[in-house]
Amino acid sequence: MYILRIFIICLIPFAAFADIPLEYKKIIQKYKAPPNTFTFVVKNITDKSEPLVAHNEKLFFNPASLAKVISTFIAIERLGPQFKWNSDFFHNGDIVDDVLYGDLIFKGRGDATFSIVNLEDSIRKIQRNGIKKIKGNLILDLSYFGMTSKEKLFDNDPMRAYNVLPHPVVIQSNTINFIFSVKDSNLKINSNPDLSHFDIKSNVKITNDRCIDWKSKLNYRTEKKAFKTKIIFGGKFSRKCGVKEIDLSALESNEYFYRIFKETWNANGGEFDGNLDATYIQDSNWKFLYRHTSRPLSEVVRDMNKYSLNLMARNTMLTILAENTDLLVLESSVNEFVHAWFEKNKLPHQGLVFENGAGLSRNSVLTSEQLLLFMEKIYHDPLMPEMLASFPISGVDGTLKRRMNYSSFKKSAHFKTGSMKNVNAIAGFLLDKNKEMKIFIFIMNDIKAKDSQAFQEALIAEAFK
Repeated sequence: MYILRIFIICLIPFAAFADIPLEYKKIIQKYKAPPNTFTFVVKNITDKSEPLVAHNEKLFFNPASLAKVISTFIAIERLGPQFKWNSDFFHNGDIVDDVLYGDLIFKGRGDATFSIVNLEDSIRKIQRNGIKKIKGNLILDLSYFGMTSKEKLFDNDPMRAYNVLPHPVVIQSNTINFIFSVKDSNLKINSNPDLSHFDIKSNVKITNDRCIDWKSKLNYRTEKKAFKTKIIFGGKFSRKCGVKEIDLSALESNEYFYRIFKETWNANGGEFDGNLDATYIQDSNWKFLYRHTSRPLSEVVRDMNKYSLNLMARNTMLTILAENTDLLVLESSVNEFVHAWFEKNKLPHQGLVFENGAGLSRNSVLTSEQLLLFMEKIYHDPLMPEMLASFPISGVDGTLKRRMNYSSFKKSAHFKTGSMKNVNAIAGFLLDKNKEMKIFIFIMNDIKAKDSQAFQEALIAEAFK
């Protein structure tokens, strides 16, 4: 009886993968992946028959950043590849002898690419057109998005760049870049931008440990007194790390924009010492001053997908709502909108949960079958070249730059990756050795998901044959 039980247990993996071709079965057996922890699909896109391989294609998995495949295609389809974000400057007073006797107003529309360079260029043009001194305040018009909650955080590390919440006013991704370096046994921490009234304190212990996962060994917090903010770093940093950088959201979005604006305005020969205010109502009496226009969406989605930029993806999805629907421009509306879009395009969406445009969610789920049909639509759509150009290329750029460098399918795959704790995924288009295009999808939800890259690439190599 004992021998029989062992025999039955050994047969379970074979039963679970009964419909999978033998070569794929061998790979699964080699990497010892439990059958219920992952899904993967391979389909020749030119073949209208069933997928070549399909495992757990009807089960729901968290896709992590594969959600950006959906976000970016819907954005291109609904907004158009040439769509651009406008950021406008207004005033509400009189201008006399280069002095504005009133407030300067900035209306942000969710341009996540807006930088300090863009702001400085805008300021210089405003000053050249007759305003040097502002006697009023800086007002931020936040009316383009709804009033987003400050409590919908993904994890317990709210200052990390990937956790920045969507916001209509963005500058420098609403993060500060901190640079760490060790010299003469002393840790030096610089910031970019280097803001006044912003101090850095280090309680970091310098070690001789190996430089592995160095960010997780740091801790940080902010203290605010009046208008002065201090960021305090603790934990450990190895001198073997050399120079390292981390982007942190150390200031609230509105305040961050205000501080950069004030310092940039004065640094360019102007005078401004007013306060910060915000509104959700645009006044029809405001007088237009200057408009900054972003790069086209077709270029922005390349950054979004190749480097998996969360804030950009979340803001883009809210932009779609603002420009194309009557829904409240809130992330709570996103799931309803995506379901309606799938319904309109005759794609299955039952059970799909789409919490935000970035995939930064523990609640978002889809099936690989739903994603496969979505990607088939992409392939046959006139906008397909825009999407394909936005995906990282195996062994070349983006999140795949350091992956598949020495594989037979280097440069042959355009794949979007996705990862977070207990989730690892990859999906995209693969040109196999016979020059036939295939869709490949792999998602693993498991405590060992982060170690699944070799498993993924073995399956991709088999699909390439």
